[in-house]
Amino acid sequence: MYSSIYKFTNSGDCGTSPPILDDTISDPIPLGFTFKYGSKSFTSVRVMSNGRLQFDNNTCGFGSPVTQLPYPVSSLQYSMRIYGNDMDPTMKSEASGYSTNCTSRSSCYVSYSSDGSSPNRRFIVTWNNVPEWAAASSATGSYNLQLIVYENGEFLYQYGNSSPGPSAKLGQIGWEVDTTDYAVAGTGFPADQSALLFYIPNSGSMKPGAFNAFDTSTWSGSTVGVIQTKVAGTPFTLDVVALNAIPSVLTTFTGAVKVEIVDTNSAASCSAMTVIQTITSSYTFKSTDNGRHTFSAINQANSYPNLQVRIAYPATNPTSYTCSTDQFAIRPSYFGFVASDNDWSTAGVARNLNAVTVSATPTHKAGQPLTLTIKPYNSLGAVTNQYNGSPILAVTCVLPVSNCISGTFNVGTFSSSGGVSTSNTASYNEVGAVSVTVTDSTFAQIDASDGTSASNRTITSAASNVGRFVPDHFDVNLNSPLFTSSCGTFSYIGQPIKYATRPVVSVTAKNSDNVITQNYKSDLWKINPTHVTYGITPSYSEATQPLTVLNTNSPVLVDNGNGSGTLSFADTTSNILAVTRSNPIVPFNAEIAMSFNLQDTDAVTVANINGFAATNPVRFGTTSVGNGIGFSSGNKGIRWGRMSMQNSFGSELLPLALPLFSEYFNGSSFLLNNVDNCTTLTLSSQLMLSNPVTANGAAKPGNTVMTITPSGTSQATLTHSTLVAGDAGLSFSAPGSGNTGYIDINANFSSLPWLLFDWDHDGNQNNSPAARANFGIYKGNSKQIYWREVY
Repeated sequence: MYSSIYKFTNSGDCGTSPPILDDTISDPIPLGFTFKYGSKSFTSVRVMSNGRLQFDNNTCGFGSPVTQLPYPVSSLQYSMRIYGNDMDPTMKSEASGYSTNCTSRSSCYVSYSSDGSSPNRRFIVTWNNVPEWAAASSATGSYNLQLIVYENGEFLYQYGNSSPGPSAKLGQIGWEVDTTDYAVAGTGFPADQSALLFYIPNSGSMKPGAFNAFDTSTWSGSTVGVIQTKVAGTPFTLDVVALNAIPSVLTTFTGAVKVEIVDTNSAASCSAMTVIQTITSSYTFKSTDNGRHTFSAINQANSYPNLQVRIAYPATNPTSYTCSTDQFAIRPSYFGFVASDNDWSTAGVARNLNAVTVSATPTHKAGQPLTLTIKPYNSLGAVTNQYNGSPILAVTCVLPVSNCISGTFNVGTFSSSGGVSTSNTASYNEVGAVSVTVTDSTFAQIDASDGTSASNRTITSAASNVGRFVPDHFDVNLNSPLFTSSCGTFSYIGQPIKYATRPVVSVTAKNSDNVITQNYKSDLWKINPTHVTYGITPSYSEATQPLTVLNTNSPVLVDNGNGSGTLSFADTTSNILAVTRSNPIVPFNAEIAMSFNLQDTDAVTVANINGFAATNPVRFGTTSVGNGIGFSSGNKGIRWGRMSMQNSFGSELLPLALPLFSEYFNGSSFLLNNVDNCTTLTLSSQLMLSNPVTANGAAKPGNTVMTITPSGTSQATLTHSTLVAGDAGLSFSAPGSGNTGYIDINANFSSLPWLLFDWDHDGNQNNSPAARANFGIYKGNSKQIYWREVY
């Protein structure tokens, strides 16, 4: 008793003095109404710590009433004894050296309260976790008691869970008006969760004052209880009790009632609430029901967040409606969840997105909208169309299987119709697949404080795989490749050209928000340059001339393991292409472009090149003037060339030079190509020599010593096996005095096809030149108009 007005006192014969509360009694406390007890009426009462209420007397006493003041006793007239034992609510801090489990007034106390309105008011006293005095310095056990005095003259003893002390079997239970009008209902602590109602028979209180409903598991004799969360489609039971005005269970009730489940949210008053289900239109309580009946096999197919049980009495033409004191929810049994789309970049329901392996389909672009559908089902598999909760999604990354980077799964905005929640604005911004579980732990929130476990209140779904997500697009960045001219400062038409700097493409996989999709790696990297359908083949073109492509190898791929990679084309040692050779044309600057289509095996393509919006094909350079792939040192010049030889005449006494040089076509004629310092000739294999007196006229390699009649020899030399200013410096040694004759020279420049020419005038540029070296024959002045010899 903690009121500053009404407190425990030592009235003279009490065992202790406050603040020690063993064997103490309170001041008179107003009841809040007039209580008739026996022949007297009272408006106040005293509370004694040892389990008593006392009207109009202040006797204390001490110890167990079996040894101290047992009923009947003249000093305890007009008293009530819920459990007469030596209970001691003294706190450990109030008695030095005292051993007790009463350590806090928030958990160990004696309290009172008044509630209700006339004519159904009541006065309630509670002993909460109060131990029993055991010895001079200790108290043990723990008792939970509640004594309720009702305005109509009845009183109720209720017993909670207790831990008995050493004298638990001795405590007396009863009441006394005087020594001739009393009752001893029992000795010793009664069963936990039991109650004793004391009433005046035939007083009129046996008509039902109210009803209540609660779970069948609620302990016997209870007037209140809870209804925990139920599952739609799963049968459950409820108990309905008839109550008198105290209230207590009206065990003699035999009337007919109608029992319904009503929607609490539909109206403010019980009688006006919308009926969800009628459990029974009329049930007549039997005497064997003892005021409480179990209704079994109640099955509600739909789900509702806030319900009550309504009892109408009588069943026909009711005059009273009572709703259960506890509200409850009927939740869906489980969720069904589906992710879908119309195609890989739009939401819809045409395809279920449930692919979870590295090559499975369908695929959906990362970041693009998709549809989520959540259906609440009862335990029979039917949709509960009254569900209006707020499901949430738990998302786990499952693909790639290892080192999976979790993206953001945006559920978008849900709308609800017929219990089904739908979002057409959901998206996932990474590559791979996820596992999604749907839960709702708030739909049955009304039962959060009635003992229903969180798991029983929660609606959940099976884990569902959602995927497979692929990049929305690729961004590529290109390096600046360079060709190297084939012959120093220029290249011949038909001469192979190599790269000085190979083309390299940096590829980045991105979602629709242009953010890198880091899971695009390993098995989920789907760019395959050698794929039979989606492989990468470079294509070359020149502004004005056809090209002969010599290297169409697929690029070398490097997966960086973070959503990016590189494609490296060709190398710097291989021949890549040549301008296709036909008839002679004027020199020009080559404007060569290389292009290819970039598309992975999931059909993801390019959206940006070097920071600008662009699609396939990806291009290095263009064929417009000045925009082709560059050449090292800017040497883009291309020339149509040929190798030439001319006949030579001279004295047998001197070495004989024979012109062998490269030329280029300037548009009207061939000129010495004095910038050719690259063409390399091999005397022994590219020149063949012959005359009638050497090897019977058989052609011999160019480094053969040739016979010149009658007894001389001559051997060819190349001063410049690699041309200098276009000239090879071919000459033959002098055969000596009196040795005259010739050597025929036939070139074989098939290994230098860009230097062949149509020397036989058949329309094909496929001939090597030929010439004759003449010893001992004077050619004459090249400007001679007419020459005649006289013999």
